[in-house]
Amino acid sequence: MSTPIGGPTTGFWITPGEVQKAGESARKVAKDIPDEIKTLYTPTDAAVAGLAGFETAKAIDDCLEAWAKALRSLAGMVEGAADAVGSSSTSFVREDHARGKSFQGFGPYAPYAPGVTAPTPHGPYAPGVTPTPGLFGPTVTVPPASNGGH
Repeated sequence: MSTPIGGPTTGFWITPGEVQKAGESARKVAKDIPDEIKTLYTPTDAAVAGLAGFETAKAIDDCLEAWAKALRSLAGMVEGAADAVGSSSTSFVREDHARGKSFQGFGPYAPYAPGVTAPTPHGPYAPGVTPTPGLFGPTVTVPPASNGGH
């Protein structure tokens, strides 16, 4: 679901597609649980029938019902978790798109409206204004502390 970021940066990249797959897997598990519960009844019913007249038969039957109820509850919780994981995947994608749109119009590769010419890295400047060296392009430098000392 996540990949460690390489280099001096720490943290994880979230891959929305992998998060979505995890949600789908959880949803499948939640849907499979009721069918699995059904498989418990045949052996339990046989045990109860074989112990007819004993209090043990009722205890086994009561135990099965309690177990089935707990498994149904578990299925509901897993389905809720699947919904939450799927929703977070959608949120990651929406946030990525929103952030991408917020950067449109910035930088030398930003899209411009038809007929609008992108400014060059060295201008236009007002008369008498001198560009700051390295302000645009690959000559930009940052303090070593801000990039892990590299």
